[in-house]
Amino acid sequence: MSDFGFPLAHVASIPPYPPGRPIDAVAREFGLDPAAIVKLASNENPLGCSPLATEALAKAAAETYLYPDFDCYALKQALAAQLGVPATHVLPAAGSSELISLVARAFLDGDRKAVIPQYAFQAYEGAIGSVGAEAVIVPVRGWQADLDAMLAAVDDRVHLIYLATPNNPTGTVVPTADLERFVEALPPHVLLVLDEAYREFLPPEQQPDIARLFARRRNLLVMRTFSKVHGLAALRVGYGIGDPELLGLLRRLQLPFSVGAPAQAAAIAALGDAGFVERGRRENAAERQRMEERFAALGIEHVPSFGNFVLARTGNGPATAQALMRRGVIVRPVAGSGLVDWIRVSVGTARENDVFFEKLDDVRADAKKAAVA
Repeated sequence: MSDFGFPLAHVASIPPYPPGRPIDAVAREFGLDPAAIVKLASNENPLGCSPLATEALAKAAAETYLYPDFDCYALKQALAAQLGVPATHVLPAAGSSELISLVARAFLDGDRKAVIPQYAFQAYEGAIGSVGAEAVIVPVRGWQADLDAMLAAVDDRVHLIYLATPNNPTGTVVPTADLERFVEALPPHVLLVLDEAYREFLPPEQQPDIARLFARRRNLLVMRTFSKVHGLAALRVGYGIGDPELLGLLRRLQLPFSVGAPAQAAAIAALGDAGFVERGRRENAAERQRMEERFAALGIEHVPSFGNFVLARTGNGPATAQALMRRGVIVRPVAGSGLVDWIRVSVGTARENDVFFEKLDDVRADAKKAAVA
């Protein structure tokens, strides 16, 4: 018994989510100049956010003493207009993270199970464990989610599947035709949660047509976020697309006012700047290709990515990340996902990426000297 009584065993066993280290924290720990630190750990947009969003934030700041619109009416209308769906099919939330938790609370308990692919976003397993449910982790096949094996893992106790495309941390994408077959094949008692946090980094022709998916399946929730290509990570705003009945269930569990008024205002403005999104996709694709070419030239194994990050096998990921931090570059070790020898590196600006490879060369050179000694 602890000082807090008897905590639920399934809660006490959940490992804390490992976020990317903040710049200020790394600067304090290693005595570095914060302005000189390069952060490539959290898949943030190195371009910042749309000037329209910045302007909207400034205006919203004058009314921070007021509670936000819990219904997010204006944001839902803007999303519905862009998506071509009724506003009742959209649920704004505090980023995709809130939706990940809400669906677990709504559909899982100690007698139920959820299926996720190997090397999935760690928040899925955390949400499943938080309600005492069992996570069924299906091994990937050639880094790709094995959809046939995931289907085979579904039984009467499985009520939820989390699937991301592109996937974090691997960067792999589920081909549209395979995704549509998977959606059709799932039994009706299973809710499929399709995480599209990195959707905008795909060329338009590779982005799934959600209208076709919903035509095949009602028991589907599509999640998206403003944290990535839109550059609004600090504001915590995203949204789900789904059947109104499903969204109504999730709304019952949603904390009041979870999406702040500044976040709503900035998100609406961001939706109106298609040029910023296209610039982000285009520049990310160019720098990601350059990073992958650099990894290949160094003989470092990496997974071809469709997101705004690259997974690379540098050997002893935690040690590599620590050594890079000492040199002012923050990357993400992914040992918690079972990828002990790998790091995930966000795509930064050309200068940031050059600094990363310069410091990585230093780390590798020091490792060789230590091995010889």
